[in-house]
Amino acid sequence: MQINNINFYNNYNKTINTNFQAHPASKAVRNLSERDRNIIKNYITGLSYRLKMTGEELNYFHQIRTRKRLEKEAYQYIAKKLNIPKEILPPLVQVTGDDRADYSYAYLDNVIQANSKLQTQKNEIFSSMRHEFQHFMQICNMLRTEGLTDEVQAYLTSASIKDRKEFITNLIKSSNYKMLDPEEFPDAVWLNSLCDALQNQDVSAFDKRFKPMEKSIKQMWQQMKEVSTKHWGMIKQNTAEARNNRVLFEDLKKYKQDGDMIDWAINKVEKDAILAETFTYKEYNKINQGCYVRNEKRIRDALDKDKFFQNLQKIARERQQSKT
Repeated sequence: MQINNINFYNNYNKTINTNFQAHPASKAVRNLSERDRNIIKNYITGLSYRLKMTGEELNYFHQIRTRKRLEKEAYQYIAKKLNIPKEILPPLVQVTGDDRADYSYAYLDNVIQANSKLQTQKNEIFSSMRHEFQHFMQICNMLRTEGLTDEVQAYLTSASIKDRKEFITNLIKSSNYKMLDPEEFPDAVWLNSLCDALQNQDVSAFDKRFKPMEKSIKQMWQQMKEVSTKHWGMIKQNTAEARNNRVLFEDLKKYKQDGDMIDWAINKVEKDAILAETFTYKEYNKINQGCYVRNEKRIRDALDKDKFFQNLQKIARERQQSKT
C-alpha cells in the first residue's frame, strides 16, 4: 500500500471517529489490515505527543554543550510544555546509575530518576526525558478518569505502602539492625523504632509505627488525584480516552520491575511511552514525521519475514495469554 505522507493522514482522519474505529461507509478503511490500522492509530496518537518545538528553540538546545545542562533544560522545558502543575511535578533526582537506562520514572514515588553518570547521547536526551514524562502523564490521566479514579488511587496507595515497607525492611536488615544516632539523622528515632519491631519480629508494632508514613503516602495520592483533575479536568467515562486508560491501568498492575525484555516490550504502558519518545526524537532531530507510517510498514514487512522475530512474537503472544 502506497502512502502519501500527510495527505494520507488527512484523508484517513476524515474516515474515523475519536475511537479510531473505521467508518462503516468507507471501503478503503474496511479493507485495511489490523496491522495497518494500528500503525495509523499510532501515527495519529504520536502527532498529539509532539512538543511543537520552534526552530529557534531547537537551535538553542542543539547549541548546549554539556549533557547535564541539556538534561536539566529538557526537564524544565518538557514540564512547561506539558503544562504540569508545580504541586505534582515529579522532581528530577540524581541516582547511582542503572545498567538498563539513564532515566526512569519511579511512579510509586512520583520521581524522575537520572543516572548521575549520564551516558545517553545528546540527541536522545530530550526523547528519553519525554518517555519518562509520558509515564507521569499516564498516572495523572488514570487518576482523573471517571469510573476508574478511586480504583487507581486505592491501588497506587496500597502499592506505595507495600513498596516503602519492603524498602525500609531490606534497608534495616542489610545494616544488621544498626541503631542510628538521633543527632546525626533527622528520622533516627522513627527508624530505630521500626528496627526494634523488626528485630523482635513484631509485625503489629512495625505496622503501628509505620502509620505516619502511611498517612503521608495516602495524602500524596489524594493530592495527585485532586490537582490533576482540577487542572486538566475529569475524563468522562465510556470515552475512547477512558477505555484506553483502563487498558493502561490493567497493564500497569502487571508491570514487573525485574521483568525481561519481552515483558517490557509487550506492556502497553511502555508502548505508549515509547511512542511519545519516538515522536519527540524525530521532532528534536528534525526528522520528517510524515515518513512514520510508510517506514513502519516497511519495517514490519521485513520483520514478518524474520524467523528470529517470529519466534519472539510467539513467545510474547503466549506470555500475554498467560496473563489474561
